[in-house]
Amino acid sequence: MAVWGAIVFASSCPTLYAQFAAYDPYAPAEKEEPPIKADGSLNWPTFYKSQLVEARYENLWKMGSCGGTNKRITIPVEKNKVDVNRLPETAVEGEVVRVGNGMLWVRQANGTIRTIATHPAGVSAVDVHGDVLARSLQPGMVVRMVSSVDQVGHGKDVLSELDVVSVPPGFEPDAIEPEQRQSIVAAVARLRGDQLTLKTPVGKLHRLAFLINDDTIAHLMVNSLAYAAVGDHVTAKGRVYEAQDHVHWVFASEVNVTKPERKPREATNDVLSSLKSLD
Repeated sequence: MAVWGAIVFASSCPTLYAQFAAYDPYAPAEKEEPPIKADGSLNWPTFYKSQLVEARYENLWKMGSCGGTNKRITIPVEKNKVDVNRLPETAVEGEVVRVGNGMLWVRQANGTIRTIATHPAGVSAVDVHGDVLARSLQPGMVVRMVSSVDQVGHGKDVLSELDVVSVPPGFEPDAIEPEQRQSIVAAVARLRGDQLTLKTPVGKLHRLAFLINDDTIAHLMVNSLAYAAVGDHVTAKGRVYEAQDHVHWVFASEVNVTKPERKPREATNDVLSSLKSLD
């Protein structure tokens, strides 16, 4: 099942998520709470206004320089914390201007740019959908189609469309049987020229080959912000934090990303190509 381990795009990013660390130097025995509360709402870890301030005092704590009683230290540390769960909720709509791991920077109609952050435990509801060109497919992506292959795994027709999907952990696709029209779910192994090579861990046929062309469309139906791109339309719902330096955060419980409509032969600079340049 190693092939499926390569399809996880929304991996945690230490740089981006450092501010979400639940570490509290003055309560080392603090109980770690589940990311989803009993009522179904998200339970957010502590957000730190300044990552630098938190790192400095965390270092003091580790060196034994602070026992948690010096108010010149404890008061700034406490003021640096934000309880996300107590923030008011808001709805955001706009256009993506930047993409990061688990984050989007979105420009609203009034020009305000908000940072949309999903929960570091991966429990925010994310939906990315729309059509892109199949030539933008990359290794590790999981695709789904209805087609047939011959005895050696070669598709018999040029694909006109396919789906790009997210699969749950532990997902095992059906084995591919030759000479049968069937639903095929497999991971992209390579795209070279017009030939799309897929890989599946089950059955006797582990490698499949299909032909695509300039008009082959990939329908995105995924739950990872790694597929978002500059120019996409976004609606999100979450808890809002307005920093004093005019930084606008939205800790999102729901994010919906829609690809702009495009003609089949329109040049693509969408997310599937931009995955290579993610922060």
